[in-house]
Amino acid sequence: MKKGVTIKDIAAKLNMSVSTVSKALNDNPSISTLTKERVVKLANEWNYIPNEAARHFKQSKSFTLGLVIPDLLDQFYVLAINGVEAVAGDNKYQVIVAQSHEDTEKEAQIIQNLISNRVDGVIIAISKNTKTTALFQRLEQTGIPVVFLSRSLNDPGFDSVVTDNKHAAELAIDYLIKKQHRRIAHLMGPKALGTSHLRHEAYRMALEKRGISYDPSLVKEIDFSVTQTDEVMEALFALPDPPTALFTFKSYVSLDALRFIKENYPQKLQQVAIVGFGNLPLIQYLDHKPSASIDENSFDMGIAAATLLLKHIENESDQPLPASTLHIPCKLIVHHS
Repeated sequence: MKKGVTIKDIAAKLNMSVSTVSKALNDNPSISTLTKERVVKLANEWNYIPNEAARHFKQSKSFTLGLVIPDLLDQFYVLAINGVEAVAGDNKYQVIVAQSHEDTEKEAQIIQNLISNRVDGVIIAISKNTKTTALFQRLEQTGIPVVFLSRSLNDPGFDSVVTDNKHAAELAIDYLIKKQHRRIAHLMGPKALGTSHLRHEAYRMALEKRGISYDPSLVKEIDFSVTQTDEVMEALFALPDPPTALFTFKSYVSLDALRFIKENYPQKLQQVAIVGFGNLPLIQYLDHKPSASIDENSFDMGIAAATLLLKHIENESDQPLPASTLHIPCKLIVHHS
């Protein structure tokens, strides 16, 4: 196989130094226009391809970001990936996407692989069972900054990009109260997730702010499995005074709850209102839709996470930038009145 053309080949042909050719190819103002034209002309004729690996080594960068998500089938994360890739591409970075499948061991393996491949930074939506920041502290100790996306742990030492949960809960509860609902259950995410606690607290505050007493029997923790969602739904409908509305951690839980009602309590299908986080594009194609969804703007969350991560990567100061949490505005999308 023919060896690729190098800067040394071009320099030898034009009787120039390697440094001059390199500067000419990078449009350095110290090189004359005539010299640049001669270098570029020959480089094009010989199909010269810059050695990005050498450039990255010189800059001590791989120009690669790691993005770890629980599940590629979740449209929320697909839209977030698009946002991350948009920012990365504009800044000449590539993105490695990996799935944890909600498995902490798989998550740890992915992180180790990203460290071994010397990515410049990591964006991660942690698995539902992740309980400590040890993995992510190790990343930052090796000089690889981390930004949590959507799901985060209760640790102010890390950057995170999350939904404005307080505002989202108020939008959802206001909507349900206007629909005459006062028995509003909350299907809460796994307690290991800081996001679950934020959404639960936002739900509680939104109820009390509107004069509705908080009832812990209406709050059920779920692990995102269909089986547990079914068990929780059965328990809620077995209450002496069952809920007439559900506020769920995510839209896929809303869809599981909707299916459960359709199969087991079809007479309540039109009576029970459901609002969940995540306005999935697929909802518009369903015959039976949740009442409304909270659009978390996951594309914008991806953009914000990548922008924040690049600020840390490009920081040339001896002092690291302080950690911050960005709250992305959301809106309520009503699917049917």
